[in-house]
Amino acid sequence: HVSQFHSELRGSVNAGLTRNGTIALEFYERKKARWPFAAELFTWERWEVKVELVSAMSTAEQHRRQEIIGTELAEKIFYITQMINKSDYVPKTPDVANDIGNVYHTKYQDVHPFLFRIKHWLTEDIQNKSVGTSVRKLLNYT
Repeated sequence: HVSQFHSELRGSVNAGLTRNGTIALEFYERKKARWPFAAELFTWERWEVKVELVSAMSTAEQHRRQEIIGTELAEKIFYITQMINKSDYVPKTPDVANDIGNVYHTKYQDVHPFLFRIKHWLTEDIQNKSVGTSVRKLLNYT
């Protein structure tokens, strides 16, 4: 997903279009439906990261920006994982073994993460904002 989004974002810049995009991570569970309807997907948590592609004037500037954004993003991810690690926040584990796949991915042998999907899309240009301001605002709202 990330490399595809990167290609789309770079491609839009080369075409003279938007330099902004959004990546969303959604956690969901399947709700059983009555026949003949398909199961519904109920999103119980959604995280969005808004990104703006910027050009660095030098390699030093690029490294400085990467370090600042990486540190801030790591702090926010740590905070989020602390918050959602509470047992009253996540979906209840199903009582019936056949229903485990409604809450967890069962295709992996050693681990069963919650069901999730990753989405991405290009967004409108952000006018008159620096990347630092945009990232700070994004991280403050998280």
